[in-house]
Amino acid sequence: MDINEPNSMTHMLPHPAPSDQTTRMLLIAARRMAVHGLYDASAAMLMVQAFGIHFRKPLVLLRAFLMETSAAASGDIRIAPCCLPRMTLQEGSMMAAIAHAAARPDVAASHLTHLTGQDVPGALVTTAQALSVSLSECGRPVVLD
Repeated sequence: MDINEPNSMTHMLPHPAPSDQTTRMLLIAARRMAVHGLYDASAAMLMVQAFGIHFRKPLVLLRAFLMETSAAASGDIRIAPCCLPRMTLQEGSMMAAIAHAAARPDVAASHLTHLTGQDVPGALVTTAQALSVSLSECGRPVVLD
C-alpha cells in the first residue's frame, strides 16, 4: 500500500498513539465509551486501575466531556479501535484539547472547534478544563508527545 494513497493507514490514522501512560489510558477509555456507551465497565475499570479510590471524578468528567463533544459535533467523530497504536485526526484534537485546557483554554477551544466542526460552546471548554485539572490533581496529567 502506498502511504501517499488517500485511503492509506497513515492518512486515516495520522497521529501515533500517546506514549504517556495516562494519556494512552484516557484515549482507550474514551474509545471504549464511544463504542460501547458512556457506562462501559472496562472503561470504568481502566480509570479505577489508574486512579485508585480517586477514580470517580475523572471518570464522570470524561463521560461529561464525551457527551458534550458528541452533542456539539456537526458531523461524525472518527474513533479508532482500542487496539490500534495510532490515532485519528479527531482523537488527536481531543487529546490536545484536554492537554491544553487548563493552561491554554484558547488553544483547547481551537482544537475543540476542529473536532466538532463548529464554534465551540463555552461549556465544552469548561468541561475540558475540569477534566484536565482533575487529572492533574490526581498526579496524572495528559501529556502530549
